[in-house]
Amino acid sequence: MEKPVGGTDENEQAARDTPAQQSPPVLLETLAARMPEPVVVTAADGEIRTGNDHLCDLLDSDPADVFGSPIAEFFPGLSDVDLRAHCSQSAGAPVTSSCSVGDTERWVEIAFEPQQWDDEELYLGIVHDITERHERTEMLEQYERIVETIEDGIYTLDESFTMQTVNSAVESMTGYDKDTLVGSNATLLADESVIEEAAEMSRQFIEGERDVGTLTTNLRTADGDTLPIETKFTTYDRKDGSYRQVGVVRDISDRKRFEETLAALHESTRKLLHTETKTAVAEQILETAVDVLELPDVEIYLFDRSDNTLRSVGDAEADRSASVGPGQSTVWDVFVQDSAVEVAPGESIDLGAGPVTADAKRLCLPLEDHGVFYIELGEQHSDARTREMVDLLAASAEAALARVDRETTLREREAERREQNRELRRLKQVNAIIRRIDQVLVEAETTEEIEQAVCDQLAESQWFSFAWIGRQDATELVPRAWAGDTASYLDAISLSLEREGGPPAVQTAQSEAMTIVPSVADNLRGDHWRTEALSREFQSALSIPLEYDDFVYGVLTVYAEQEDGFDEMLQEVFAELGETIANAIREVESRQRRAGDGTVELELSLSAPQSFLTHLSDRVGVPVVCEGAVQRSDGTIRLFLAISDCDPAVVEEQVLSMARVDTARAISTDQLDGLYEVVVTGQTVAETLLERGGRLKSIRTSTGGLTVTVVVSGETDVRQFVEQLGERYANVKLIARRDGTRSDGQRDNTVRSALEEQLTDRQLEVLQTAYLSGFFDWPRETTGQEIASSLDVSQPTVNRHLRVSERKLLELVFGDS
Repeated sequence: MEKPVGGTDENEQAARDTPAQQSPPVLLETLAARMPEPVVVTAADGEIRTGNDHLCDLLDSDPADVFGSPIAEFFPGLSDVDLRAHCSQSAGAPVTSSCSVGDTERWVEIAFEPQQWDDEELYLGIVHDITERHERTEMLEQYERIVETIEDGIYTLDESFTMQTVNSAVESMTGYDKDTLVGSNATLLADESVIEEAAEMSRQFIEGERDVGTLTTNLRTADGDTLPIETKFTTYDRKDGSYRQVGVVRDISDRKRFEETLAALHESTRKLLHTETKTAVAEQILETAVDVLELPDVEIYLFDRSDNTLRSVGDAEADRSASVGPGQSTVWDVFVQDSAVEVAPGESIDLGAGPVTADAKRLCLPLEDHGVFYIELGEQHSDARTREMVDLLAASAEAALARVDRETTLREREAERREQNRELRRLKQVNAIIRRIDQVLVEAETTEEIEQAVCDQLAESQWFSFAWIGRQDATELVPRAWAGDTASYLDAISLSLEREGGPPAVQTAQSEAMTIVPSVADNLRGDHWRTEALSREFQSALSIPLEYDDFVYGVLTVYAEQEDGFDEMLQEVFAELGETIANAIREVESRQRRAGDGTVELELSLSAPQSFLTHLSDRVGVPVVCEGAVQRSDGTIRLFLAISDCDPAVVEEQVLSMARVDTARAISTDQLDGLYEVVVTGQTVAETLLERGGRLKSIRTSTGGLTVTVVVSGETDVRQFVEQLGERYANVKLIARRDGTRSDGQRDNTVRSALEEQLTDRQLEVLQTAYLSGFFDWPRETTGQEIASSLDVSQPTVNRHLRVSERKLLELVFGDS
């Protein structure tokens, strides 16, 4: 016979003491009663045959209500259990079921053992109350479900940092499956230094120094990458005295990216502090938008006040224009209305090149009165965080553009002030140079002194490094004076006048106009002179003609060691200086010619159809001869004209009708040989000859032009004299040249020069007028009263001037000297 399950030595003794005639159920009931745990005996069909008091206490029911009832009535979990099959297939395996005890539900495990009694199969079941364990299990399962649904990773480690549990989030983060992770050391995922830091924190937890620790580090993943994480963890004690770590792992990739984006924006904003132009600000903002925010398409339109347009800073694409003017466009409307516009995909937007349908969300943000910020947002950039970044970037752009505006205004004002001070200092120094040059011009006795002194004064200035003067020869410009440390420059360049272009001096000689070279380095390989100049640190140049009264006396060229060294102020100063130098050279040459040894009489022909004499001859219909001329201090000239074979009344009428005539009177009214005194304004041929140092003998009109007879100093360069006349008049030809005797010429020029030096300008004018008007003829052609009227002075004044002049002339002739 099979021994009942759960029997002990005491049970076996009780069986031996039981009479042989005792029935098996009674025996089982006796065994059940003696068991310390609830026991139930059921038939194969699940009917409860018997049980002990512990079973009835568990079910909180009377034995009469329990015995004979189906076991599934009290234990619903056994309703579908075939005890025969269960015990055959899963021997020893308990069956779990709930049981209701009043309003309370409890959970049990029943382990069944089959028993044979008189060919009847019974089942002895020992019941274990597992309610507390079941509740703990349910709670754990609930916790597990919660843990599995949390997006953060959750893990536990033992004291040796071996992973005990992980949730699915840890698997997703690391790329490892749970089987690999559980049982592996944490060094699989973290560096040894991180493990050491976590161990130190665990010690602090155990010793009560802190409750929770936080680590920010990188997690190694299965594919070899790293994942930025933040771990919060603590420890808890176990019953066996050991401890475990439990922690929550959070993926902070997004936060890291956000922090990095903020840092990049901060760095961009810092860089904006050093930008000096609006274009640089726009380029920095665009670079940040593309590189940091990874926006697919961005653009900034800056407002150009000069032409009232918005100009694109970046590369214009097919659907937007490089510049946007007033009109119906999204960009312009955003700018003038100072209101942002957001265009959804599928809506129309006009960026200046016509309406187009947006295929992605687009933004147009106003940048106050500076322009518009255009952004295209891709699908991955449509979140609120990106919009926040874009707004922050736009605000940075506004602030930077406003700062640049302020600083640009301040810089421009400061630069203007510095430039004004610089110009004032330079003007003061240049004026000092001009004063010194003027003093030299007054004291100089030769042309060479003038030319060299001018170059010396200019080269000594801090503004100019080299200066030189040249005069035009037949085929080239010949240097006459220079000053500076780089005179070898003149030997290294060509001064030929036979081809166009060349150095500034050659250009001025050819054009007789000022030449400005702001930058010598421009077209460096095109002109040889630029290379030579630049090698001597010449950066800019100015060349002016030494011109006075349409006559050119040479070319002055000045070089500076900085670009744009000759502004408008200096150009005006040098233009006046060139005229002053030319006038001084003219005066010196005139004195030299008058004081020279010997004389030369020149007979010239020239064409001057616009001259006063030609016009008068055409009016009266007969030739006109100018027999003398006296220059006046007011700029007019007094001409003495011989007109024959013409009615004096006709002559007087024609003369007075001419606009250039100031005053006129007839000295001799002889119709056959009339003499007239005419004061003329404007340029005349007679004045030109006098200014060139000549002594006029006559100017005769004819059908072919004018025939001029003039006496010049023996030292005069006749060819140059003729060429200079040719600069003003056409068809100048030398007809005859008659050299005077050396002794006569020398005596004549000496007396004349000495007399001009001793007489005042007024005395000389009165004397010449009296002589040419026939006052000293016998009989007199004119009276002192007529001369006084002509000169607009009193007769006693005329008499006094004549007496003084006569006495000084006689002293020169008869005096001791």
